[in-house]
Amino acid sequence: MTIIKKIIITIIKSLKNLDKKILKILKYGLRFCFAILVLSAIILFTYLFFVHSGFIFQIGLLTFQIGLCFIAEFFASAIAVDTISKHNL
Repeated sequence: MTIIKKIIITIIKSLKNLDKKILKILKYGLRFCFAILVLSAIILFTYLFFVHSGFIFQIGLLTFQIGLCFIAEFFASAIAVDTISKHNL
């Protein structure tokens, strides 16, 4: 078993054992991030089909990057907060 596979299995196990409140916040956060990703897709489709402006492309790309970063942050924060609350640190 490779190291990466072990890390992925550990992350999946920790996500399955999240506290109910933290899981609820994580779900709302992921919905928010999905809305940002849909907005960025709309902006990029606007660039592709209607307006060929570099500014529109950069805005769409930036919002897409922000959405992906927020997804990673929500997962990392949820695991960190759950770990801290379980260990009473």
